[in-house]
Amino acid sequence: MQRKIENTLLKWKESEKRKPLILIGARQTGKTYIIKKFGETHFENIIFVDFEKTERAKTIFNEDISANTIIPQLEILTNVRFISGKTLIILDEIQACPRAITALKYFYDSGMDVHVIGAGSLLGVAIKREDFSFPVGKVITEKLYPLDFEEFLLALDRNELRDMCFSSFLKREKLPQAIHEELISLYRDYLIVGGMPEVVSEYVKNKSFLTCSEIQSQILSDYRADIAKYADSSSKLLAQRAFDTIPIQLAKENNKFQYNVIRKGATAGLFGPSIEWLNDSGLVLKCKRITDPFLPIKAYEDISSFKLYLLDPGLLVQMSALPKEVIINQLGLRFIGSLTENYVASELVQNNIPLFYWTSQDQAEIDFILQVKTNVIPVEVKSSEHTKSKSLSAYRKKFSPSLSIRISSKNFGFEDGLLSLPLYSAWLLNEENLSCYL
Repeated sequence: MQRKIENTLLKWKESEKRKPLILIGARQTGKTYIIKKFGETHFENIIFVDFEKTERAKTIFNEDISANTIIPQLEILTNVRFISGKTLIILDEIQACPRAITALKYFYDSGMDVHVIGAGSLLGVAIKREDFSFPVGKVITEKLYPLDFEEFLLALDRNELRDMCFSSFLKREKLPQAIHEELISLYRDYLIVGGMPEVVSEYVKNKSFLTCSEIQSQILSDYRADIAKYADSSSKLLAQRAFDTIPIQLAKENNKFQYNVIRKGATAGLFGPSIEWLNDSGLVLKCKRITDPFLPIKAYEDISSFKLYLLDPGLLVQMSALPKEVIINQLGLRFIGSLTENYVASELVQNNIPLFYWTSQDQAEIDFILQVKTNVIPVEVKSSEHTKSKSLSAYRKKFSPSLSIRISSKNFGFEDGLLSLPLYSAWLLNEENLSCYL
């Protein structure tokens, strides 16, 4: 499957001031596959070490961790010769060997022509540990998420639909109705399938939602096992409870995260660290409330209010036991609206857009607030073609944004500063594309 991060990896390879790269992301998002594929395509050979599977690999980093000392030992361990500038060194599950992460600093300082990538599923959690020494300024970090809808289309070999969608966005014109309806249908399939690589691969081969559900169930079980295995003993039970209540949290009319939904009398002091563990592990997406939609929006963050979305809409469908026909036929359940929000959140983080939302004292709410250069852009999400909303109208009247966005089942449109985007085009929301409308 084609992943957009491959372009990022290629730019990294060709950079003159290249630093070691760390690739983080939740388990089973395809990190190992994509960096191995990248190595096989663009290098003569690969030195690959998995610290979880090869315990003795950790001993290499026990003493001298200079590149000149480490590389010969990696050659012996893997029986692969290092060729300057032509070998990719992959240190997988690197969080299991903290000194290997520290060693990345010395790879960078060595002046050698060496390409090294460290990858880890729980690296975000490991970095937050107080006893962890991270080589700040000596590495670059990238995140890998599940496939977004654009990558889903590419996996289905529907490149022409992707291109038509992009063209309509740039030209500010509607898609032909038949094409629009086809994309809406594929979008609903994506809500069920989601973007976990193994699930998408199965769907591409067999077009079976049933087998996709089986894989999704196993992934969720694996995530719960990870929480039990890797979370601190004081927080693992709390993290499991918080994780399992996400569908309940999103089903509420006000889907702000509420601790007492997890357990009566629960507080931020009790569950806060567990929520952060889930966020750092990449299992959830945290959307923070802002009190005022002004620049810089992070300065107006309300640390006491947030929403939690699951990292992948397909996993949310499976976790909530939502019948597939409800999604395919859009039967109008309130939970569809929350699922749609979750989908948009997952598309935004793919484009490195921080998640924020805004509410006013009179209960008006804007689903997402984007900061693009010097512009604050409200984004309203609707699961159907019924797009009337007092909240967005009130927001525009009060703050007069240069651009507002409404995402719904309607076709493309742009009028009076309001950009209407169909649900299947949320992947287009990045700074470069939105600059065309500012």
